[in-house]
Amino acid sequence: MTAGRKIVAGLFISLDGVVEAPEKWSMPYSSGETTESLMRLFEDADTALLGRSTYQLWSTFFPHATSEQVPTAGWMNAAPKYVVSSTLTEAGDWQGSHLITGDDVAGQIRALKQRPGGNINVGGSITLVQWLMSNGLLDHLYLQIAPVIAGTGRTLANGEEIPLRLEATRAFANGVIEAHYVPRSR
Repeated sequence: MTAGRKIVAGLFISLDGVVEAPEKWSMPYSSGETTESLMRLFEDADTALLGRSTYQLWSTFFPHATSEQVPTAGWMNAAPKYVVSSTLTEAGDWQGSHLITGDDVAGQIRALKQRPGGNINVGGSITLVQWLMSNGLLDHLYLQIAPVIAGTGRTLANGEEIPLRLEATRAFANGVIEAHYVPRSR
């Protein structure tokens, strides 16, 4: 792909808007169909963008995982990973990890988007996804909506109205609905 990459976030979300800890409530709704759809996000991507918390959690898991255990493991381990943090002083030892920090995080992310390459995927990283949307840096938001009320947990809302335009939907046999959104300004 050429310069002008897109930042693409993929999140699991409950019917009551919870995006936090989807491993606690979304697993019963995982299927070959939903996994295959999720994997399509990786076809056009070659870079990961992560928030600190997700990075620290995933950096202890993915280096030891295989693609047979987790379909995205090979991609995550091979891809360059950019970690946005205001507290880390180094990226850590997960292969291909780089730190984005300082006064001009938005400028650094804009520069990353202008480099040649594929799309930039964001997984998890609720605070980062909220920040990217607030700063007009998120290009695509894919939600897999599980047919469950999680009851508690962080939502995607951060107190700011961010208009989105629905691009596509797909319903799966297990009750999950996938929705693809783009910011209205695009």
